Amino acid sequence: MKFGWIAALAAVIVAPVVAAPAAADELVIRKPLAAYNITLEALKAGYEASSGDKIKIVEGNDVPADLVITFKTDIEAQFKAGKLVSVGADVAEMRVGMAVKEGAAKPDISTPDKFKAAMLAAKSVAVSRGPSGQYLTTELFPKLGIADQMKPKTVVVTTGLVAEVVPRGEAEAGFQQMSELLPIKGISIVGPLPESIQRVTVYTAAITTDAKAGAAAMRFIAYVKSPAAAAAYKATTVGQIK
Repeated sequence: MKFGWIAALAAVIVAPVVAAPAAADELVIRKPLAAYNITLEALKAGYEASSGDKIKIVEGNDVPADLVITFKTDIEAQFKAGKLVSVGADVAEMRVGMAVKEGAAKPDISTPDKFKAAMLAAKSVAVSRGPSGQYLTTELFPKLGIADQMKPKTVVVTTGLVAEVVPRGEAEAGFQQMSELLPIKGISIVGPLPESIQRVTVYTAAITTDAKAGAAAMRFIAYVKSPAAAAAYKATTVGQIK
């Protein structure tokens, strides 16, 4: 599915992002659990200061909201189900990164061959049950020819963030989107996977069919794609899609 910008959204994008509306709105944004947390909080602060609107962030598929930010594939499914209007924008790119316990040696994962060697040398690795973990276990490890070796030492984290288990010694290394590694204390981030074996997850913003603050939702989409939001993306290791 391709998303088209409607005329109203186009008008918002070309207007000054810092221009405040005549009356401030409360914009309710629904996001997936854990994902995009640190980036969204940073964007929230900047947007509220520049627009005068207030943002409320909620979670859960059935929670009413004006704007949904989630995986592009989920947006497509919700649009087909009639839950979203045909306004959507790719706003962010997430890359998978690796973390080890704070103070531990950081392995060299700068090339696919070095990443493979690091995986074979690791005693245990933790992955999520979400897109990043599925990519590692069902695609990347088999592609590198190490699926059999990795299976017995791979820990799938079903609750919470992957990096939380690393300081506790439940895994030697952990993998998840870079932005989800940043907030965790007690770890050192090794870095993102090499670009040639990286899995980029695209996040898309779309307005719900029952949005009460549709204009504010359009203003927020314009803001997160503007130069004014670039610092928030850079600080949280998330790629901005303009």
